[in-house]
Amino acid sequence: MFSSLHKTLKRQEHGFTLIELVVVLAILGILIALAVPRYLGARKKAYKAEADNVLQEAKTLEWAYYQQYNLFDTSGNSIGLVTPGNMYWNSPAVTGTANALVTIIMSGAVSPLAATDQVSIFLYSDGSSAGGSTF
Repeated sequence: MFSSLHKTLKRQEHGFTLIELVVVLAILGILIALAVPRYLGARKKAYKAEADNVLQEAKTLEWAYYQQYNLFDTSGNSIGLVTPGNMYWNSPAVTGTANALVTIIMSGAVSPLAATDQVSIFLYSDGSSAGGSTF
């Protein structure tokens, strides 16, 4: 009698049932669905922060140039801006009129950014500035 019980206990198979595997995969799917949008949002904010830092430096250099010459540098060559390497953005493009307004725009260069992704800043001769971005 004990021998048949011993054989039954000895024959227990080890492993996971199909239901257990499906439940685990469903839980992993839900966790991934929650995590991916947060990751992409954080990555987008990091790209924007990278561009904002470069634009802030360009803004400071442009104001220093304006204080010295009472004109904006509309080419962006005379202000001495050096952009860091391996950016996801193109170098800043400077346009405008030397005595009234200058616009500094950075557009996306490397994937995942597209050329339509832009961060910009506007400097006015009255000392005010405005900025914007399109993602």
